[in-house]
Amino acid sequence: MDSEPGDMTESIALLGYGRFGRALSGLFVDAGISHRVFDPGQDDVPSALRAPALAQAVEGATFVILSMPVSAMRSVLEALRPHLTPAQTVLDVGSVKVRPVQVLASVLGRDIPWVGTHPLFGPASLARGDLPRRTVVCPNELHPAAVHKARALFERIGCEVTELSPDAHDALMARTHVLTFFLAHGLLKAEAGKDLPFAPPSFQPVARLEEYARLEVPHLFGVVQSENPYARDARVHLLDALTQLHLACEAGGPGASVPAPPGLAEVREHVDAVDRELVQLLDRRARLIHQAARLKAEHGLPLPDSEREASLLEARRQWASELNLDPDATEDVFRAVLRFSRRAVPTSH
Repeated sequence: MDSEPGDMTESIALLGYGRFGRALSGLFVDAGISHRVFDPGQDDVPSALRAPALAQAVEGATFVILSMPVSAMRSVLEALRPHLTPAQTVLDVGSVKVRPVQVLASVLGRDIPWVGTHPLFGPASLARGDLPRRTVVCPNELHPAAVHKARALFERIGCEVTELSPDAHDALMARTHVLTFFLAHGLLKAEAGKDLPFAPPSFQPVARLEEYARLEVPHLFGVVQSENPYARDARVHLLDALTQLHLACEAGGPGASVPAPPGLAEVREHVDAVDRELVQLLDRRARLIHQAARLKAEHGLPLPDSEREASLLEARRQWASELNLDPDATEDVFRAVLRFSRRAVPTSH
């Protein structure tokens, strides 16, 4: 029988023993939570924890935790799927959530309970003893009980738990650690502060950011920049702001205006016309989603439907490829459209 939230008899299959997997395993040891580890790429898994094969790792486990790169999740889940039962809960611990949740929904769907989570701590912060220790858990209409169980598990290892949708999580992370990593690595490449005999106090925050890039997060830089669907827009917005600030400084100060090049006003008019058409199409789509919501409510079907959204996004990526458009950027656009459509549905539905 599946355990209830807060049950003290959890057993965990931890798949992945990299930097974060090791840290998470240490927290489980400290909390007295039984767990097995499977990671054929790591030779330093303690023998008392090591599972010889994937099937043995997950057999009888209450939770199956995916502690691995997002790029590896689908293949691991597909290999894992025949060994799972509905009594188990699968969760990932990645620093992005939109794409992992999409993979979980498409492979496990309604049959195997799953949850997207993001522990907002790592080996360095654990070593420093930083508190509070926080974790984000994503709500899941397909498996609400699994969300309660994941929350209870993280609370048991000393975490404060916040629930955020995958989109809300990634949008928030894009405005925080995505830009932090981007700035930190930019400072590193610009050799900020290198070989200085001394630096004024105002430089100290910059020095700490540069040190952060060198010592704590180099392994995460590529993940948060490539896998977060909001990362590109956040970077572009920052670069635009910095470029405008640079041009203003060149023109005589931050308050100075920069003249627009010839022909730009006409191009902007055409862009405005296209955008007006897009807004009209959004209005048509919102009305259709309203009709769909009413029909689903009448038949007791979930809204939103994670499986349907995963299939929809995959189809849009294919359409983009056929037109030689960037599939990732197209998916980002349609994720924004999905969020818009959800907001257009009355809460009574």
